[in-house]
Amino acid sequence: MELKKIEKNFDAIKDVERKIREQKGDPEAGFNASSFFFGADGRHLFLRAMYRGKKGKKGQETFTQSYKDILIRAKFCPFTGKPLYEEIEE
Repeated sequence: MELKKIEKNFDAIKDVERKIREQKGDPEAGFNASSFFFGADGRHLFLRAMYRGKKGKKGQETFTQSYKDILIRAKFCPFTGKPLYEEIEE
């Protein structure tokens, strides 16, 4: 299965980004300002998740105090709940 971006469902995300740009005066401000592109679909929304690494011996594991982050591609708009992608059968 392939996922196709539903462009109109990204409107709320674009709206919030526009407001952030206006409020902060930064023309490149927004979610994932560094941008992630996948083929012809353009930029996608990624959400940052934070986690702590494990340290210690097996059975006596503890977590580090510092956090690391991982980016997860959002499947739904966090503002409207609408799906951001539709499945396409190949």
